[in-house]
Amino acid sequence: MRGVRGWFLALALPLSFGALAQPVPNTPPPDFPPQVFEIARELRCPVCQGESAAESNAGIALEMRRIIAEQLEQGKSPAEIKQFFVERYGDWILFEPPARGLTLWVWLSPLLGLLLLGYGLWRHQARAKSLAQAQAAGVSEEEIARLEAELDRR
Repeated sequence: MRGVRGWFLALALPLSFGALAQPVPNTPPPDFPPQVFEIARELRCPVCQGESAAESNAGIALEMRRIIAEQLEQGKSPAEIKQFFVERYGDWILFEPPARGLTLWVWLSPLLGLLLLGYGLWRHQARAKSLAQAQAAGVSEEEIARLEAELDRR
């Protein structure tokens, strides 16, 4: 029995230390210029959620960085390189899609929401002010309710 336990420990101990060891993160190859990562930060990783192609260590992100480096060596501008990826993946690949078409609504909806909120607050304040003035003038509650109902119909 002792011999089996010894062999088990001899095999299990190194394997367990190997499982506990943290993998070394894939660091970017030193031969990529910083401009590769500047461009890759503006592009999404197609398989990762919320990561840019510069942050991700997925195989496709590594390939995207390699393509960016190749195109920079060919003399292409950052705009041309981003257009290359947009042609293959659509505007979705950009971290900040252009404000046109459907994405225009995404950009404008917060402004529209603020305008509607402001209008609602202004209208509420105007009603409260007119109600206070009517009460100060001695108009009865029934008359105020009737007038509010008439205003709501309009």
